[in-house]
Amino acid sequence: MRKFERLEVVGSSIKLTNAGDGLSKAMQVDPLELHVGERVFVVVEAVVGPVGFNPAKDSKGLIRVHTLKAGTATLVDETLVKDVLEEQRIKIEEALGIERLDFGEGDEGSEASE
Repeated sequence: MRKFERLEVVGSSIKLTNAGDGLSKAMQVDPLELHVGERVFVVVEAVVGPVGFNPAKDSKGLIRVHTLKAGTATLVDETLVKDVLEEQRIKIEEALGIERLDFGEGDEGSEASE
């Protein structure tokens, strides 16, 4: 990543605004009842807005903060996003040094920390 104000940019993050507005509009058109503890999957269209920099915790570097303004949003069936979410979970685990053990097809595997 590029430096900002001569400081190293060590990471990035997202700030999502207006997400509730897009989902509320979707639910006005297609109302449904959600329940406490229920897991839902949301797809959000967003436009990148202002970009800022915040100090990184435990570092002299900065975090680049991208502000996304949510537009149209909807709830989707898990089958539409399951694979991409699992790919992302694996990438996050690998970045944290967590290794999955493969016990054969059909097994979920277990996690072991390095």
